[in-house]
Amino acid sequence: MRAKLILFVASLAVASGQDVARVFHVHHIDTEQELTEFGTMIRSVAGVPKMSFDATQKTLSVSGNSAQVAIAEWMFNELDRQTLPEFATKEFKVPNNEDDVVRVFILRHAATVQDFQEVATALRTIIETPRLFTFEAPRELAIRGTADQIAAAEWMVRELVQPAEAKRTDSREHPIIDLAKRGSTAVRVFYLPYASTVQQFQEVATLVRTIGEIRQVFTYNAPRALIVRGTPDQMALAAWFAGELGKPVTAETMASTIYTYSDVYHDAENLVRIFYVKDAPTVAAFQQVATQIRITTKMRRVFTYNETRALALRGTVAQLAMAEQILQDRQIAAK
Repeated sequence: MRAKLILFVASLAVASGQDVARVFHVHHIDTEQELTEFGTMIRSVAGVPKMSFDATQKTLSVSGNSAQVAIAEWMFNELDRQTLPEFATKEFKVPNNEDDVVRVFILRHAATVQDFQEVATALRTIIETPRLFTFEAPRELAIRGTADQIAAAEWMVRELVQPAEAKRTDSREHPIIDLAKRGSTAVRVFYLPYASTVQQFQEVATLVRTIGEIRQVFTYNAPRALIVRGTPDQMALAAWFAGELGKPVTAETMASTIYTYSDVYHDAENLVRIFYVKDAPTVAAFQQVATQIRITTKMRRVFTYNETRALALRGTVAQLAMAEQILQDRQIAAK
C-alpha cells in the first residue's frame, strides 16, 4: 500500500514551535471502518494531536510537530501499498532520538481476529509498551518503543506467529532490559500440548502465575503457548511446572519431587511440590481436598489442575509434610 501526499503542505506558527499540517490520500483501503482503524493506528503511534478522516475522498489529514508528522508520513508510505512486506517493515527511528523506534509487523499466520488480538495483548504486556496498536483486516501490529522493546517484539512475533503446521518446541530465553529495575529479566515461551482444552490450558497458566507470583504470564490459546517473563528463578520455576505437569500420571504416581524456589523477591515459604489426588472421583471432590489442605496447613498458595488431579503447593517443610500426611490419611480411610 503506497500513500500519496496531496493537496497541501502548510506550516502553522504556534507558541512551542512550528507545526506541520498535511493531507494524505489513501489508495488501498476500501471501507470507512478500515480507514478509521488505519488512521487511528497511525495517530496513536505517531502521537499527532489532530487527525481527521474523509471517507468520501479517502483522505486523512494530520497536524503536529515535525517528528510526529514524520512518523505519520513514514507509516503511510510503508502501509498504504498494494503488497505489504512479508513479515515486517524496516525500523523507523524518530528524528533526534535514536532509542525511539517504530516498526510494523504483519501477522499473516494469525488465523483469526482472536488469535491476532491474543498475540497483541501478550506483546503489549510482556514488553511493557503502551504504544502498540492494531489494524485487524491486514493483521498489522504497529509498535513504538525502545530499541530493546522492538527487538523483543520481533522475537516474540517470530516465535508465536508460525504456520499452523509448524512443529513447536519450547523456546530459548530472550533477555529484556528491565525498565522497572526488578533485576535481570527474560521472556520465554513454553508449549503445553497436553492441555487439550482452553480451560485446562488456562488452569496451568493460573497455577504457574500464582504459585510463583510471576506477574507477567500470558497465554496464546491456539498453539497452547504460555509466555512468561521474569527473573532467572521465576523462569526456572515456570520451566519446572511446564515439564512436571506434562508427565504421564500412572497408578504409582503420587507426588513430584520437592522443588526449592529461590526467588529472592518472595518469602521463606519457598518449597514447591505437586501431589496427585487420584481418588477424588469428581472435580468438586478434588476441590474440597484442596480447600481442606489450604485451611489445615494455612498455606496461602494451593492451586489445582483438574485434568490430572494435580494439587500444587508452596510452603514450608512443615506445611508440605502436613499436606502429605492429610493425603496419606485420606487414602488409608478410603481402604
